[in-house]
Amino acid sequence: MAQRTPRGIHVDGRDYRWVVRFRDGEHVVVRVWLDQPGRGGRVLAVTRRFDDPWLHYGVLLTAPPERIAEVFQLEPVTPALTADLVRSGLAAGWRPEETGAELRFTMTGDSLVREA
Repeated sequence: MAQRTPRGIHVDGRDYRWVVRFRDGEHVVVRVWLDQPGRGGRVLAVTRRFDDPWLHYGVLLTAPPERIAEVFQLEPVTPALTADLVRSGLAAGWRPEETGAELRFTMTGDSLVREA
């Protein structure tokens, strides 16, 4: 799940770079920024629940299959999800061309909640 090299993505006419890193055993942070060599910009950082299957291997094997989705978030971060995060971040006020500290959100369900 955790990427080491930033990947490129094209969303609504703009190029971005993104990377996923583990925060802990139950969360990852997706960081997205404009792909502008030599120019700074503001990073969008979204914390998202992700239960690492390797850390929960025993429980996943013994849990009733129909209940796994209720308890665990196993869907990985994909380019499609990243594109949705970019659009949601822009709608929530992220301006990637501006400089400044990264703008942090937590993903709850399908929406972003801004962190203080």
